[in-house]
Amino acid sequence: MKKTVAISIAAVAVLNAASSDEISVMEGVSGEIRTAYVSQDNRIDTDTYGTSIGGILKYDSAAWNNLRFGIGAYISQKLNFLTGSMSDERSNPDLFGKETRPYAYIGEGYADYMNDGFSLRVGRQKIDIPFADTDDIRMHPNSFEAALATYRGVDETTFTGGYISRWAGYDSGDDISKFKKLAQDSNGAVVAGVSNDSIENLELDGWYFGVDNLSDIFYGNITYTADLNNTANVELTGQWTQFNAKNNSLVEGNIYGIGVDVTMGMLTLGAEYNKASSPDGKHISSGFGNGPYVVDTEEVDLDDFEDVKAYQFNAQLDMEEYGTLSAGYTKFKSIPQRTEVDEIDLIAMYNITEAINAEVNYVIVNDKNNNSADDGISSYDGGYNRLMVRLKYSF
Repeated sequence: MKKTVAISIAAVAVLNAASSDEISVMEGVSGEIRTAYVSQDNRIDTDTYGTSIGGILKYDSAAWNNLRFGIGAYISQKLNFLTGSMSDERSNPDLFGKETRPYAYIGEGYADYMNDGFSLRVGRQKIDIPFADTDDIRMHPNSFEAALATYRGVDETTFTGGYISRWAGYDSGDDISKFKKLAQDSNGAVVAGVSNDSIENLELDGWYFGVDNLSDIFYGNITYTADLNNTANVELTGQWTQFNAKNNSLVEGNIYGIGVDVTMGMLTLGAEYNKASSPDGKHISSGFGNGPYVVDTEEVDLDDFEDVKAYQFNAQLDMEEYGTLSAGYTKFKSIPQRTEVDEIDLIAMYNITEAINAEVNYVIVNDKNNNSADDGISSYDGGYNRLMVRLKYSF
């Protein structure tokens, strides 16, 4: 009953906002009104749920001498009557700040310089590169304090370089709204990358991500696409990642990955595989966000395990302007940890209008060994089912 009421109230809130004649947008102002509901049914622990309304309000100045400025406020306000109580541990923390409190913070605040294929952004910003990405899966995307430059002056080639110091957001830790170090005792990360697609149907990427006091990360990705008799499109992906630990950190190892996706009209079918291995007592990392690996799930990551093999099968139906339906099955297996975890992802995204988007996301995580966190083997406690409903109105 609580789930049905929460979803209905959330929908009414966004639709009323979208239809209100009182909303006026000044030049340079943009944003989103968001509302989200999360419910997690745990196999062993107490079930939790939470509902929030908020969004993003952003202003971008006009350009002056190739320079412009931007600032964005991120807000999440708890709807208490549709959120579990902290006193009985039924409050879901995914949409809120520390101790499930509402939050408001400046998620973006930057200066931009752009000229003849060169751009430089300094300040709080959204970033989407390997090992640092927005991963916008709850109320707000991850954002970073960084200086990041790109150059596109060479045909079909993009060079990226810069420095990232801190980050905030759902993936950053318990206090979502607080900008914090990328890693404990780390002053930040040096980033350098090059992407090239000058060869027909072939895209090459190479990246270096040097995290102070943690690890030097080297990443390569190759993607080849081809048409099959004008009836299907095939995309083949291969990737490799190497982690070299710094100052006796535990982040060391390598990852290999291969994937194939076949698109036939509106339907895409895919199969992906990643294998990670590390010396005893060490582990790999997904970086700061969702990670760049071909095996991509909503909940479980490769760095949750030691020496893991991950297999994924997925399907997506692209209904063009109306939205998408997707389903995925992933198996994670770690022999050293005696752990096997399955994840099923079911996602529906529907564009109600050009401005209003609805998403329903249902995830099933099964820890087949039912290991508890106290065993030091798995942190899933038998697994859980998680439902998220999110509505966005963009203006």
